[in-house]
Amino acid sequence: MNEPNSPRDEEEKRLLVVLEQVSRRMHKELAHLGDRREDVVGIRQEFWDDVRMNFSDSTEVGETWSSIMQQAELLAERERSHRVASEAVERLTKQFDSPYFARIDFAENGMGTEVIYIGRASLVGEDEETFYVYDWRAPVSSLFYDHEPGPATYRVPDGEITGELALKRQFVIRGGQMKHMFDTSETVGDEILQAVLSEGSDTSMKSIVATIQKEQNWIIRDEKHKLLVVQGAAGSGKTSAALQRIAYLLYRFRGTLGSDQIILFSPNPVFKGYISNVLPDLGEANMRQMTFRELIEARLGRRYEVEDLFSQTENIEAADGTSLGDARERAIRYKGSEHFFVTVENYLKRLERDGIQFRPLRFRTETIASAEEISQVFYGIRASEGFGTRAAGARRWLLEKLNAWIDSQMNEPWLEEAAELVDSEDVQRAYVDVRRSGGFHDEVFDDEEKMSARIRRRVAEEAIAPLVKAARGYRFLDAIGTYRQLFESRSLFTECAPDGKLPLGWEWMLQRAEETMGRKIIDHEDATPLMYVSEALEGFRRVEGDILHVFVDEAQDYSPFQAAYLRRRYPRARLTVLGDFNQAIYLQSQESGGFGGWTRLMAPEVTSVLRLTTSYRSTEQIVEYTKGILTAEDAAGITPFQRKGEAPKVMACKDGGQLGEKMASDIIELLARGYGTIGVITKTAHETGNASALLKEQLPDEVSIALVTGGAAELPKGVSVLPSYLAKGIEFDAVLVWDASSASYGKEKDRKLLYTVCTRALHVLHIYHTGEASPWLPIQGE
Repeated sequence: MNEPNSPRDEEEKRLLVVLEQVSRRMHKELAHLGDRREDVVGIRQEFWDDVRMNFSDSTEVGETWSSIMQQAELLAERERSHRVASEAVERLTKQFDSPYFARIDFAENGMGTEVIYIGRASLVGEDEETFYVYDWRAPVSSLFYDHEPGPATYRVPDGEITGELALKRQFVIRGGQMKHMFDTSETVGDEILQAVLSEGSDTSMKSIVATIQKEQNWIIRDEKHKLLVVQGAAGSGKTSAALQRIAYLLYRFRGTLGSDQIILFSPNPVFKGYISNVLPDLGEANMRQMTFRELIEARLGRRYEVEDLFSQTENIEAADGTSLGDARERAIRYKGSEHFFVTVENYLKRLERDGIQFRPLRFRTETIASAEEISQVFYGIRASEGFGTRAAGARRWLLEKLNAWIDSQMNEPWLEEAAELVDSEDVQRAYVDVRRSGGFHDEVFDDEEKMSARIRRRVAEEAIAPLVKAARGYRFLDAIGTYRQLFESRSLFTECAPDGKLPLGWEWMLQRAEETMGRKIIDHEDATPLMYVSEALEGFRRVEGDILHVFVDEAQDYSPFQAAYLRRRYPRARLTVLGDFNQAIYLQSQESGGFGGWTRLMAPEVTSVLRLTTSYRSTEQIVEYTKGILTAEDAAGITPFQRKGEAPKVMACKDGGQLGEKMASDIIELLARGYGTIGVITKTAHETGNASALLKEQLPDEVSIALVTGGAAELPKGVSVLPSYLAKGIEFDAVLVWDASSASYGKEKDRKLLYTVCTRALHVLHIYHTGEASPWLPIQGE
């Protein structure tokens, strides 16, 4: 029971005042929402009743159009007003549940002390002057994240405000009830962190505005740098900070920056769904979100069969230890390297003089425009104009050539025969065309011939429509032939290579290119270089200059080539890249030198590299155990947050059947203990099918098992079975690692993959293996 006038008592009284304000606003907005809903329904029902319909002459048609537009504009205005009121009600509902999470008392130099409450969204009184709650993104709110009581400073657009932070208090409010209250001398108190981190996981990421740490706040509010690189330990809040940064930018630059001008590259579709609720929960529209795979598919997928990164990983795993596997691994590492990027850049400069491959335009057996003719037109335009102008010039020439070809075919027998077979709809269309041009009256005698000519022209246009589409889409540029050419000439490659040398395995790469690209099959390691060559030849006409911020999560998995490509595709954008060296699980990036491919994209003076070393996700026991999987050097920069839990368990099994039995038994126990999300993580997609089948045999029918695939967009509640590479960025209450044996995780390249899998666990980590355990697993008790 609280003492009268105790701080807790005073705060609870103040909470009631705020909730009353929220309630008043809620009633007001609900009434407004109801009125607008009735307006919208009424206008829709009576739309045509209020429109004067008269088509007797052009003047009346104009008035009818004006009447329709007036009603449409009125409806659109009411719908906008209804949408705004609906969003306000949703925001106020969240505020009634938890209106704020912090209080600071700040005395600006020369001024009195101001009491400031901080929440997810601001709350202003009906007088439009009294601030009951400040938005966490407001400049003054940074005091809460950056300072402990004492001298403090925060930045505003006009400069800095200095003063004294007298009090710092934190709250946990749920359902309008104050659950916890702490005074703290730290930036964010451990008590609040303990309370939040001890909660169970969910199928979607939660907002962390109440627990943002000082170093995370620097990431969120950085406006100075054009390139922000964040190296963070597993569970250090990288992704959460990035999403809060997006929310901050949308708040800070309201009116000049929209959510459609921000793009986030996610590691996989599952992760896209996992984070989809964070920004709406903060009252902001979601940014554009995609995977790098989706970018490749959009650019190449309609014309080629393109291998994705996950399939590449599965194929490499299947070929592990073979000569094919070793050669493919070398190719993957090389084609993602900076050496290869510079080689391609030099090759493109070489192509300014000659060498681009072109596709001829043919109709049946006739060549309308040969590759040689297109080349002459292209290279006939001055090189200083650039690829884009030259390609556009060739495109115009081809379209004119196609029109001229139609004229030349008007009296050809094939066209007259085809014209005789047209249907009545085409005849009617030709009649209307002639009639509109003044035909079919007494003074005109060649109407039938005009109709016949219209029909023949239309038939010819339809016949070569695919060629017109190809010309307009720049498909006369043979990007794949041009790219292959680089590997077909030893002297050309060494001329373009920065060191004048061929890469190890060049002959195999040549043979592979002939085998795959000849059948329009593109290996994943060739996809980005091919996109780069293709877009360069077109003059980078598809660059997205309207994008002002690009965020890349799990950036350690991007090759230097991919990093450079994204920089070229989004030339105006500021970059925020986040990742963890210790979770670099793909071959294309494992030897890229960490974030070297990113940090060299921009000048040092506009680049900031920040490190997050504290792991908040997992318990102290899990963090300390998983550090043992890494080398001592890699583990040195990881610090666990002091949240206690049970020690990880490693269980030996005689075979897969016993592994399934033990895991099923543990799943039943974990569900009974109240764990809501359990991740069964296998190494490969092939293993997920076996694991899922075995567990379904062992578990009762009421326990559902969800098999999560590369195309899944949502993470289900309960038990999920998924391969290692789809677990990136996701967390589970309990993680059960399927067969962490030496056979599966025995090589050096598997060490970081095993670390990544195990660090998905919040509270419980169980590791099972058949045969000998992976050598990377720490021996417990040491």
